[in-house]
Amino acid sequence: MESDEIPDLAARKRALRRELMALRVTLPPEARGISSRAAAWHALSSLPWRERSRVALFWPLEGEIDTLPVLHALHWLGASPLLPRMQGKGRPLVFHAWDPELPLIEGPFRVLEPPPGLPVVVPEIVLTPLLAFDAAGNRLGYGAGFYDMTFAAIAIAGEDPLRAGYCFACQEVGSVPADATDVPLHLVITEDGARQLGRPES
Repeated sequence: MESDEIPDLAARKRALRRELMALRVTLPPEARGISSRAAAWHALSSLPWRERSRVALFWPLEGEIDTLPVLHALHWLGASPLLPRMQGKGRPLVFHAWDPELPLIEGPFRVLEPPPGLPVVVPEIVLTPLLAFDAAGNRLGYGAGFYDMTFAAIAIAGEDPLRAGYCFACQEVGSVPADATDVPLHLVITEDGARQLGRPES
């Protein structure tokens, strides 16, 4: 039975990715900018960044929510914003401190990231990109599994960062296909505010 379920799960994830990618490109640039600034305000006012100052974000791809307002604000406020760097397929991300003077390089998938050779920093809060999320905390990424691998590696090291999705409110769906390897989010932050998420107890 499991061998039948796994391909079906992968197919449902692929279909949902196509649907959400198509939805995202319909958002007007002006609306994306307004929503990104609203989400930044909610992030700064709701996240415990004063107590857990090492906050990992991501450099936005085209169509994603703009993380630059949060990155700059955290830096100016004295927190420690971080950006991820890819180490290769099948390997977890590592995080490095970011500031406006740091020269970024283009990594895989045309994502801007810190150059190699910088000290690795373990985040206390991780704001993740995503294509879709649901009220149970399930997150649909782009399919490479980088964040799930990263959260697993951080857990093995004995750390437990706050996991927050960072996206537009329209990216919520009724149910995201998920299995035991998909690490759930604790909360999500959108232009509508910050919201706790959680899988229902069995």
